Amino acid sequence: MSALPRPATMPPRDLLLVALVIMAWGSNFSAMKLVLEDLPPFLFVGLRFAILIPLIAVFPRPASWRAILTIGVLVNMGQFTFLFSAMRADVTAGLASLILQSQAPLTILLAAVFFRERVTPVQIAGIGLACLGLAGFGLAGGGNVTLIGLALVLCGALSWACGNLVFRRLPGVNMPALFIWASLVPPLPMLALSVAFEGPAPFATIAAMDLTGWGGVVYVAIVSTILGYSIWGALLSRHPAAMVTPFALGIPVVGIAVAALVLGERVGPWEVLSGAVILAGIALAVLGPRLLRPR
Repeated sequence: MSALPRPATMPPRDLLLVALVIMAWGSNFSAMKLVLEDLPPFLFVGLRFAILIPLIAVFPRPASWRAILTIGVLVNMGQFTFLFSAMRADVTAGLASLILQSQAPLTILLAAVFFRERVTPVQIAGIGLACLGLAGFGLAGGGNVTLIGLALVLCGALSWACGNLVFRRLPGVNMPALFIWASLVPPLPMLALSVAFEGPAPFATIAAMDLTGWGGVVYVAIVSTILGYSIWGALLSRHPAAMVTPFALGIPVVGIAVAALVLGERVGPWEVLSGAVILAGIALAVLGPRLLRPR
């Protein structure tokens, strides 16, 4: 007797886990914004990953040192340095959670350039639609995002996309362990940059943080990174990637909603329209080839 096919839907338990990850990653941006009221961006990046270093004793090294250093530079340091710099004054938490998702079409383009992966017409249409939405943000020029903030978040998305190319060369890697080992990279360079550009007394700045600031740092480092990636990796091990990854499109929806509730952020109608165009473009670029594939 032939084996029964795998079910095409997730069980309720895994759907709850998906919702937990989306909430953790979406609310992550509001936590970042709260911490940035106490810490400057470079110092925040260094501290976020410094508190993860003791966990190296629990997680075996998951990949080569070259891979760890590359992820540390591109994702842990590059992505968050640009993102935190933008969120400090030039972009709200909700819109940052949306614009950062441009990493998805950027990854598709970079894979086509460096890995010679084929880009389908529907993916090109989706990337073009996402770019149109980003142009809408640039033209809006409201108080929620400036052109500098838009450029900085896009640089963070590009850093993340470059890191995705490295991930593609590391099949089956333990994601939480990789991020923890890559946390060795940012602290010292970011401390040096903080002393050079943000003030000569970084440790005094850290000592002056209140409980809200420390709670935000712990939330961003532990809940978002360790818990989020552990659950996400477990879901990918149990279900096809095509079933799991589309749920990531819910992150900016949660990010904007939580920012509105916690931080009182509001978005104008032009920004709502631009955000909808970006999400539609990302969905088309990521999901379009799967939906149009002959069954």
